[in-house]
Amino acid sequence: MEILEKLKKINLIQFVPAVFIASLVVNSVISYTAPKTEKMTAAPKSVQAANSTETKKVSMGSLDLSKIKDGTYEGEGNGFRGKVKVAVTVKAHKMTAIKVLSTSDDTAYFNRASSGVIKALLAKQSLDIDVVSGATYSSKGIIAAVKNALTGEKDTSSSAGAGSSSNSAGKVGSTDESGNYKDGTYTGSAQGYHGLVSVSVTIKNNKIKGIKILKNYDDAAYFNRAKGTLIPLMLKKQTTNVDAVSGATYSSNGIIKAVRAALKKASVKKSNSSSSNDSSSNNSKPDSNTNSKPEGVAGTYKDGTYEGSGTGFRGNVKVSVTIKGGVISQIKVVEEKDDAAYFNKARGVIASILKSQNTKVDVVSGATYSSNGIIKAVENALKKALVSGDTSSGDNTNDENADDTTGTEGAVTYTGSATCSPDEDNDFTAYELYLDIEVLDSKITGIKNLKIVVLPEAQWEESLNKDYSKTAFQTISSKLLSGTPVSSVDTVSGATCSSKAILAAYQDAVSKIK
Repeated sequence: MEILEKLKKINLIQFVPAVFIASLVVNSVISYTAPKTEKMTAAPKSVQAANSTETKKVSMGSLDLSKIKDGTYEGEGNGFRGKVKVAVTVKAHKMTAIKVLSTSDDTAYFNRASSGVIKALLAKQSLDIDVVSGATYSSKGIIAAVKNALTGEKDTSSSAGAGSSSNSAGKVGSTDESGNYKDGTYTGSAQGYHGLVSVSVTIKNNKIKGIKILKNYDDAAYFNRAKGTLIPLMLKKQTTNVDAVSGATYSSNGIIKAVRAALKKASVKKSNSSSSNDSSSNNSKPDSNTNSKPEGVAGTYKDGTYEGSGTGFRGNVKVSVTIKGGVISQIKVVEEKDDAAYFNKARGVIASILKSQNTKVDVVSGATYSSNGIIKAVENALKKALVSGDTSSGDNTNDENADDTTGTEGAVTYTGSATCSPDEDNDFTAYELYLDIEVLDSKITGIKNLKIVVLPEAQWEESLNKDYSKTAFQTISSKLLSGTPVSSVDTVSGATCSSKAILAAYQDAVSKIK
C-alpha cells in the first residue's frame, strides 16, 4: 500500500517523452536487417575492353579455385615496361575482387587492358580469357600477376619495353656545339617513342631563347616528364648535351635530337679550311663550272641499293640510295669534300627527297652547290634503279594508285599527311602517309596519290606499309567520295593504323581548303 501511495504522488507525465524515444530505438533494432552482399556475376555478353577494341585468346594455364582459402593474396607479373602487382580477394572459392597495386606500363594502354581483363577474370573465374588487342603485354602482365597471387607460380616472361636490346632507346651522346647561331626561329624533328617529335627553336643574340614543342605522338605522362625537365635545362645550360630523363628515355632522345636538328639549321660555324667563304660562298663556284638545277627522275624502280655521284662545291659527292617496295627508303652520303658547315646544312635536302619521293626539291639557302651535289648524286643513283626501258623524267610520285594520277580539269589539289605509329606491341615501325584531294566548285572530286614514306630515323618494313595502306585506301576513299562522313567511316580490318592515318591525312588536306 505504501508503494501505491508513493506512485500516486509521482507525476508520470514527465516520463512520456523518454518512453516514446525508447520505444523508437527498440523498434529500429528489432526491424534492422543486415544488407545483402551482391555477388559478382558474369556479364550477359562476352567481356571486352571498355573501348570495344578487338581481343585475342591467351592461355595462362589452369586455376583450381576450390583449393584456395578465403583471403587476399598479392602477386606480380611482367607487363610491357616492368612489374605489374595486384591483390586478389577470394571468398567462398571465388575471386571477388582484383586490385592493381602498381604498374610501370603506359597509363593509356594499361587502363585499356585492366578494364577488360579484370572484368573477364572475375566473370569467368578462369585464367583462360581474351587479352585486349593493342595492350597485349599489359593484359598478360595482369593475368600472370593474378596467377602468381593464387598459385605462387612466377612469371618467367620478360618485359618487352624494359631493357631489351631490340627496344632500347640508347644514348643520344654529345655533339660539338661550338660556333655561332643566326637569329631566327628554326624547326627540327626526330623520332620519339611513337612517332616524330617536332620542335621550334628561337635564337636571339647567339643564344637559345625559346624551345617549343610543335607536335609529338608519345604518351602524355612520359613526354611531359621529359619536356618539363629537358627544355628548362637546355635553356639554362645553352646546350643539348644533357642527360635523358629516367623513365622517359625515348621521349627525351626525341626532344634532344629534334632541338639539335633545329640548331643545325641555325648554325653558322665556320670551316677549318683556309678558304675565306662567307655565308653565301657556297652559292658561288670557285671555278667556272656551272651547277645546273635538278632535272628529276621518275619511273618504276627496282628494289636494291644504288650508288650515284654529283658535283658539290669542292668536289665529288657520292651517295647510296636504297629502294624497297619501289620507294626511296634511305639515302646515305658515302663521300664528299665540301666544307662541313655548308654540307651539313645541305643535308636537309635528303629529308625533303625522302618526304616528297622526288628530287625536285628546294636547295638549302647558303649551301646551293652542296645541295645540288646531293640532289644530282641521288638522281644519278635513281637512273640506275629504273626498270629497264623506263627512262622517263619529271615528277617522281611513286603513288599507290598510279593508275589514277590524272587530275580533274580545273580542280585544285591539296595534300594532307599523317603519321602511322605502332601501339605498345611495337610490331611495326612508324611511317608517314601522304595523299592528295581534288576540289572543284567547292566539292571534293578525287582522293588519290597515296604515298608511304618511312621515317628517316627508322628502317623500312615493307611487309606492313605498302600492302595494308593500299587496301585501306581503296576502301576508305570510295566511302569518303560517296559522301560518308569521316566519323562514320570504319577502319579496315587488319589495317587499323593505316586506316586511321588515311582518315587523319584526309582531314589534314580538307583543313587546307581555302
